[in-house]
Amino acid sequence: MAKTFSEAETAAQIANGLIPNYHPELVEARIMYIHVDKVGSKNGREVWGKAKKLSGIFEWYAEKDFLLEIAEDKWNELNATQRTALVDHLLEHCTGEEDDETHKMKWRIRDPEVQEFSNILQRYGAWHTGLVGFISIAKEIQLDEIIAQEAEIDLTDEQVHTSE
Repeated sequence: MAKTFSEAETAAQIANGLIPNYHPELVEARIMYIHVDKVGSKNGREVWGKAKKLSGIFEWYAEKDFLLEIAEDKWNELNATQRTALVDHLLEHCTGEEDDETHKMKWRIRDPEVQEFSNILQRYGAWHTGLVGFISIAKEIQLDEIIAQEAEIDLTDEQVHTSE
């Protein structure tokens, strides 16, 4: 069955509130927000959203730099905080730098600082600097309380996004 797409107006509104405060490099970025009807999967895990850099004919035709695609069926299950976290997470993938010569923005997609298996973390602890920083931040935000409150939703990195 073919995917169906629709505008993700609420996601765009959330992003408009996040970008000036947390993603100032994206103020000039042209971002399209869409819903896909059903959640997809990758390697057996749900993909709730994707951040894509548009280029070539797609950038020209859409007149957009990025596309954020969010699974509408999952979106409808999330509370306001989870929706904001998902949009913020997808925006973190989008970044840009001004070209010194042309003074135009060069847009790109980036990966998260940390990608690790829970089993490796359990066996070896914070074995690299990315994990050390991640764990220290997690301790500061009282992660145990957040996990207890949101136990019914697992927001692991692999479920939330992919950046194609």
